[in-house]
Amino acid sequence: MTVAAAIVTLAVAGCAGQPAARLPGKASPAAAVRSAGQDRALPVRAQVTRAYQGYWRAYADAMGVRSVARARAIMAPYDLPAALPQAMKYLRLVWAAHDVAAGGAVTHVLSVRVHGQRALLHDCLDLSQFGLRSTVTGEVVPGSFGGSRLDFYITLLLSQGRWRVSNMVQVEVPCAP
Repeated sequence: MTVAAAIVTLAVAGCAGQPAARLPGKASPAAAVRSAGQDRALPVRAQVTRAYQGYWRAYADAMGVRSVARARAIMAPYDLPAALPQAMKYLRLVWAAHDVAAGGAVTHVLSVRVHGQRALLHDCLDLSQFGLRSTVTGEVVPGSFGGSRLDFYITLLLSQGRWRVSNMVQVEVPCAP
């Protein structure tokens, strides 16, 4: 298992029954927080998809700030409040290894089902472009990139007026975007 896959697996495992942690995008941390608001003009399924994709961008941004307070502020719009301590725990592990995010997750949302304030999103997640970069050497950590066809089911909950990641479960069956 690659380092990045191990970190994502740990983060996702921490979400079983609770919220998860997230990865990349090129936006600045401030841009991630600004874009976190829900666009009520969008159909609900589009709001859920946008929140899920924002979660991965915020996770990558949070990995880069190397500050619990700043990372918490970046992740707060996308993660349930109860899940933030677990997400910060995993980010501290990344920072302790002198690493930050390199690249980003590519989502391939296959379906979204909404039932009241709960949504189930199916994603064929591509982490082959997400890895780790050493803050010491500036180089990408060899072997840190993840798999390209990871079959995930993600639960999002409508909390405090926005859709937030609640749980991620990987299915051990290959998927196709």
